[in-house]
Order: sequence, then C-alpha cells, then structure tokens
Amino acid sequence: MVALKINNMKKAAVEWLSNVYYDEFGTHIWNKEKDGGSQLVADVRGWGRIQNEFKTQDEAAKFQDEVGKFIAEAIKEKIQRDYGK
Repeated sequence: MVALKINNMKKAAVEWLSNVYYDEFGTHIWNKEKDGGSQLVADVRGWGRIQNEFKTQDEAAKFQDEVGKFIAEAIKEKIQRDYGK
C-alpha cells in the first residue's frame, strides 16, 4: 500500500516537472502547465554568497543563471532518462 502511494507520488512529480525551464529574467525555475500558465517550482538562491565570489555583479548574475539552467536541464534529463518523457 505504501509503495503504491510512493509510486503514485513519483508519477505525479514527473508529470508536474515535465516542462521545467529557468527564467533568466528572475531567479526562478518554472514548470509550463498544459493550460499555458506556469507554476513556480524553485527559486535559485545564494545571491549573498554568489555576488561575493565574482568581481562584478554582471558576472555573478551570469553564474546564478547558469546554475538555474543547469538545475532545470538536470531535471529534464532525469525525467527523460528514467521515464521516457
């Protein structure tokens, strides 16, 4: 019974995350909904630390964007690899 619930949760999570993308104009990872809207999945955080690791704010922002893109791409790759979606 518990395994069935967990499998159903995994299936729901995969469906919910099947169209993720990173918003380069913000710091958010979104999922594109079937109705055309978007649902917030995650916020790429760490600006306090990130901005102190680079010489300019522009470099720091580019790095933060690359992290967001990486996370969204990793989610997509896992879903494709494990679930063929």
